[in-house]
Amino acid sequence: MMPGVVMMENGVRAPLPTNHDRDHSQLVNGNGAFAPQSADDRLSGASAAPGQGHNKASSAMLDGDENGDSAKSAAQPLRQNTNPSRMNDLPDEIQHVTMGFVPLGLLLSRLAQKTHNQLGDEIAALAKIQLPSQAVNGNSAHVSAGIEDTSPENLTKKSRLLNFAQEKHAEWVKMAVIARWSRNAKSVSKLIDLMGHLRQQQAKYLEILDQTIAIKRDLAGARIPNPDIRTAQYVLTTGTAPWMPDLNYIEPPRLTAKEQLQWIENINTLLSIRLNLEDYDNIPYYFRDYTITSGRVTFKVPGEFEVDLTIADEDFDKQFWFIDFRFTFAPAPAELSDALRMYLEGKVNEALGKDGLMGCYKYLHEFVLTHKISEYMRQALELTRGRWVDTLKVERLNRAMSIQYWVGRYPPEGPRSWIIMGVNSGKKAGTADDPKSCSHLTLRWFRDSKEVMDADIPLDDADISTEALLNRVIARHVGFILFSIHSRLKPHGRFTKREAGLVLDVHRDDPTKSSLKMELGYGCYATVGISSTTGMFSMKPQSKNTSKGEQRLNWFAKDPIQESLGCLESVRCHHVVDEINRRGKSAGWFISKPPVKADIVKDVLGLRDVGQLLWLKRGGWTDAWYIMANLSLSGDKWWLVEIKNHNEGTRIFSHTSLPLSSHAPNFGDKFLARLTILTAVMMSHTADTRALGQRKIKHMIRGGTNFALPANVKVPAIIIRLSDILRRSNEPEKRVASWAHDFVHIMFKGTGNSARPLRIRDRDDGASKDVEAKGEESPKESLRVFLDARLKVSDPSRFGLLKGHVERDVAFNRHLGVFALRLEAEAGHTMLDTLAHRLQAIDKLADCIDAIRRSNRDIQCEEITLTKVVITYTDGVKSETGQPHGKRWKVTLALSPDAIVLSFDEGNPQQRSLKNFRSLINSDLRCLKLPFFLSRTLPIHRALVSVEEAWESLGTGNQGRVEILACNLDWFAVRYHLQWPNRVGSPHRMLTVHMKLLEYREEVKWHVFREEPGPVKKPEDEFKQVLDKVFNAEDKEWQSLIDCVETNTDHQIGDLIKAIDEAVRRLATQSPIPIKQNQARGQVQAKNQAYASYHRNMAAKPRPQGGQAVVVLDD
Repeated sequence: MMPGVVMMENGVRAPLPTNHDRDHSQLVNGNGAFAPQSADDRLSGASAAPGQGHNKASSAMLDGDENGDSAKSAAQPLRQNTNPSRMNDLPDEIQHVTMGFVPLGLLLSRLAQKTHNQLGDEIAALAKIQLPSQAVNGNSAHVSAGIEDTSPENLTKKSRLLNFAQEKHAEWVKMAVIARWSRNAKSVSKLIDLMGHLRQQQAKYLEILDQTIAIKRDLAGARIPNPDIRTAQYVLTTGTAPWMPDLNYIEPPRLTAKEQLQWIENINTLLSIRLNLEDYDNIPYYFRDYTITSGRVTFKVPGEFEVDLTIADEDFDKQFWFIDFRFTFAPAPAELSDALRMYLEGKVNEALGKDGLMGCYKYLHEFVLTHKISEYMRQALELTRGRWVDTLKVERLNRAMSIQYWVGRYPPEGPRSWIIMGVNSGKKAGTADDPKSCSHLTLRWFRDSKEVMDADIPLDDADISTEALLNRVIARHVGFILFSIHSRLKPHGRFTKREAGLVLDVHRDDPTKSSLKMELGYGCYATVGISSTTGMFSMKPQSKNTSKGEQRLNWFAKDPIQESLGCLESVRCHHVVDEINRRGKSAGWFISKPPVKADIVKDVLGLRDVGQLLWLKRGGWTDAWYIMANLSLSGDKWWLVEIKNHNEGTRIFSHTSLPLSSHAPNFGDKFLARLTILTAVMMSHTADTRALGQRKIKHMIRGGTNFALPANVKVPAIIIRLSDILRRSNEPEKRVASWAHDFVHIMFKGTGNSARPLRIRDRDDGASKDVEAKGEESPKESLRVFLDARLKVSDPSRFGLLKGHVERDVAFNRHLGVFALRLEAEAGHTMLDTLAHRLQAIDKLADCIDAIRRSNRDIQCEEITLTKVVITYTDGVKSETGQPHGKRWKVTLALSPDAIVLSFDEGNPQQRSLKNFRSLINSDLRCLKLPFFLSRTLPIHRALVSVEEAWESLGTGNQGRVEILACNLDWFAVRYHLQWPNRVGSPHRMLTVHMKLLEYREEVKWHVFREEPGPVKKPEDEFKQVLDKVFNAEDKEWQSLIDCVETNTDHQIGDLIKAIDEAVRRLATQSPIPIKQNQARGQVQAKNQAYASYHRNMAAKPRPQGGQAVVVLDD
């Protein structure tokens, strides 16, 4: 729809179409569809058919023809515009106007609505007009039907209805015209643009004309007349100008210098007399300070002005006259301008003439006050353009001014702060006038939209400085905010108990020096200040935490004073967290997620004030242990907490308060190291006491000085019984160790990290071998706790073979007779298992060393540790001279928790009895008989080895073989198997020689005898003859006992075995010896009975206590 703007009077109706031709044309938007005819067409009487007219109108609207003549537009060729397309095809100088255009549809709808509403109102108004009663009731019987009702009411209704129709008709006719013109909206828009352009050009022309006239008028003052060169030359040459008029004035005689001085002295005298006599009571209070000199009196008002007055008459009733005026405050102009001087001279002289000196003072005083306010105002405006830009709002209030500071500090609906400077009359209601009271500058301060009534803000009007005044006001505002924050922080426990520092420093003139210092940590303070220009909070030193605190106070706090506590405490807590993260990382400490909720912590620990809960862990701790710190304004509290998982969730299993200083800790290496030690001690102590209680082991806690701990850390020692530790789970009764006292003293010694726990065979049951065999990964780093266990032996001489450090972590002091054990356990775990393994190993070691010490054989300890004992020995006895007894053989005892493993070096002849030796040391006897059997059986083992070596060649020739049986440590058997010569397939000839170690009359000797398996133990064969020859040989070292031989345990047993073996080997290479059958049978039986009786007596003889029972098989 084309827009249109129409301004038309109601009287223009002649050329417009009426309502009567609405049936003769098709209307569009209230207009006829026919294009308007041009003037030429109307004069020639040409008209178009209805159909043609419609087509022409349509083509006119499509082609954009302004006259609507489609024939002409069709006949003329289309023009091609070479210029860029532009609205209405107007030049660039003409601006296209679109402001104020209204859509035609909106205009028509509004007019239709208006007409409808007014018609309804008019009908309602006409209905209220009452007609005459006769016409209404129909009482007139002779009313003619052709006569109209001419009553005034009826005529009024008709006239009103006609006027309404005429007015609306005129409005709708205008709409018809506008609708008709809407077809030519493009042309009308061009006309509007041209009209606007013409009016702009006319306005510019008038403006230029006014400027030209103003310039011409202003140049009149700058016009200089042409110089009179002729008069100037004559005057400069002759000194006179005859043509100049002479007014014949009588020139007064010139005063000499003496006369001038006398005249000035007279004036001074008159001024002095007048002020001291005549006008003394009329001098204002503030004019008492004056000086008289040079014919004038100078009244001085400090901080305001100085005025010079004089007199022009000797009559004291005459007034003073103004001479000069000067400001005595700064900043102020040094000299008055001529215009101001003339103005002041007139006003002051007027006041002097009317009210005398009092009027002069009042006028100048009020003038100075006004000027001071103006100076304050000027400086304030300069501040708004300087560094106080966008922070001040200055407003002049008649003879006062207001300055609002910290404009952008709060939101628009927030509180505001400002000052108002004005003039106070100095008069008090209901009191007499005081000559000393006068008007003065006054200052009112509104802080946070509330006036401060008791504000003591000095106003230095002698040295005017708006910035200094603002600084004094803002300093008090800053001091109020900081003091309020300080007052809210001070009552809390951290500051009342002096656990943390809180310092308030307020300056009354410089707000930048006012600050509030709060201790965040050891040696670290947060300084809170407020900017004097913006009112924003600032915190130093600059860091991430202080920046967040600034943002919270500046942008997110509705009331910074109320929210300052939480903000500053949050900054402190974040500072503590950052310090622990920054400095604790190198020491292994880190912040952990809370394992339990704050409500659970509050209920379990009974905390009244729960602040920021901080959970710490150290690398190497188990998942159950934490350090919990409650950082609050009431004071920081630290706990060592143990967490356990239950069906209901995670719960606090145990908690212990850490005895830390109430002051802020220094999170340095020293503190963190001590914290590590303290927590490790407490964890270990808790785990140990809990394990002792669970195992029902009696213990005792004893305090004392532990030099391994810091001086302020007190951890008691634990004393437990040795018998309770050595008792195993399967032993109902205690085992008392006779070699030591029954008390073990355990004390903490230190901590350390271990990426892989130390594996010791006697303590870990081969766990390290299993891990390596399975290829498992090494365990993660753990915190190890080191403890010192002291054990005093009953007889230090029993451990004389020990020298200093028995092992890496076990030492023995001969002089004190004390074992020192360095125990190692993971933090939070008990060390009782490790201690039990160590003490069991020492118990075994004690048995071994005691046995070696008591033995009279040549046996020595070469290496002694808790895991291994290396022994060297010979077959001799101890030599006081220390001379060697031949080759020394080595045996190694591996001490493990379950058994002692004995092993010989390669080539040791006693290898055949290895199993028997191991059975001996793992029996109840332990190492008691080990030195005896090692040394006593060595000769026989060497002899048995030589027997085996001698029969190797016979065995390869299939002539015979030998078997050596180690039945026990004190019982050996040698079994010979010989072939029959020239008898293939015949059974072997067999000889079995037994060697038993028997004790008789506290003397131990070897008994060698023959005993064959089967029913016949001692057959009469060739072997008997061979043995008899050996047993009864001449120059023998052994003793024959009928059917057996008795010999010592030294080399004699070896010689006997070699002799028997040599005789048997000769028999193996020779023919069998015939047996004499004529031997009396009774003689043989007598010998057998005597031999049996001897062995029964040997077996029935009691043996020493603790000795190994000898099994007699030949009964």
